[in-house]
Amino acid sequence: MSTRSAHKRHWKILLSAIALCSGGLLSPAGAARLPPPDAVDFATAGDQLRTHAQRYRTIAQSWRPLDAGAPLHPGQRTPRVAQLRKLLRSYGDYTGFPGPVQLRASDPQRFDAGVQYALERYQRRHGLAVTGSADDATLAELARPPAELARLLELNASRWDKLPDAPGERYILVNIPEYQLQLVEKQKVSLAMKTVVGKSSKRTPSMNSKVASVVFNPTWTVPRSILLTDLLPKARSNPEAMHKRGYRVVKYGTNNTNPISEKGIESAASGKATLRQIAGPGNTLGRVKFVVPNKQAIFLHDTQAQSLFEHRHRAFSHGCIRLEEPEELAYALLKPQGWDRTRVAQATTGDESVTIRVDNPPAVFITYLTAWVDPLGRVQFRPDIYHLDR
Repeated sequence: MSTRSAHKRHWKILLSAIALCSGGLLSPAGAARLPPPDAVDFATAGDQLRTHAQRYRTIAQSWRPLDAGAPLHPGQRTPRVAQLRKLLRSYGDYTGFPGPVQLRASDPQRFDAGVQYALERYQRRHGLAVTGSADDATLAELARPPAELARLLELNASRWDKLPDAPGERYILVNIPEYQLQLVEKQKVSLAMKTVVGKSSKRTPSMNSKVASVVFNPTWTVPRSILLTDLLPKARSNPEAMHKRGYRVVKYGTNNTNPISEKGIESAASGKATLRQIAGPGNTLGRVKFVVPNKQAIFLHDTQAQSLFEHRHRAFSHGCIRLEEPEELAYALLKPQGWDRTRVAQATTGDESVTIRVDNPPAVFITYLTAWVDPLGRVQFRPDIYHLDR
């Protein structure tokens, strides 16, 4: 290996480590190589937020916003960079140049590596795109007064207070604004994955429940709200296409399905029937569904729209929670019952719907947290996607 190649490889490893330590998602493959990170302690989460709220009030006493201006980029020299450096230092993100040797900035007005690293850390903590530049979105976030952030910390502390101090040895935490699911076992995050949550008009509700069962190759009985606003118009305009997609008419109170017809559509429109999508590779719920008992008919499930996980903000569903890696969650939940990944993969093939009860079903906490303190003591903020912080 050449010296240049070795140098590039060293930096790649270093940057990967920095990304992981800065709050990157833990994939199943990563969990196999690295010790699982700690989970947030439910018992102390609220008190930690209140402590940091007081710190932000102290910051507010001397806080000054950046002067108005264009975005700032690495290499620039301007008095606004000195203001940015001071602001990032007050929040604890700027600690000097990255690396083992701490150098003092030779020119406080220069957008150097120390400022860039601090800004990237700030962007991660606030759920922003990590660009390393003070772009428009970052400048808007930096303009939020610390007193406002202190209020958000206290508001989220009250949300934590509604969760149990002792959630159990194994549980699932879904944070809606973070678009993330965590499976926690013995206070360690054993699995984490991206989620898609309800859009603003079809919000995912907060709730405490449990995973009662795993359904492989599920059917989908269409909720009436989706039936009326989305699927009935499509069935009227092109019934053959809906039939090819696996939709059938099913009368309420029965399991008898019939092909889509004009009579069946009118029966569904009048409230006597609905549509059900049969199991198979084209099912809207994908190959795996997790039954979470609740009155709102919310599920955790697979999805055909995998491209949505590439988005930073992922509020696209009708309220249910779509999972990036549902088979991994199924394996993790059923492993104590003797299931391995091969058996899970086999269960997701074909068109037969199979329901497996989960022994000692873990609790599921679906919550709305726009701020929390992570296990490394860093304050995390996320966008208020449902405008509940107001």
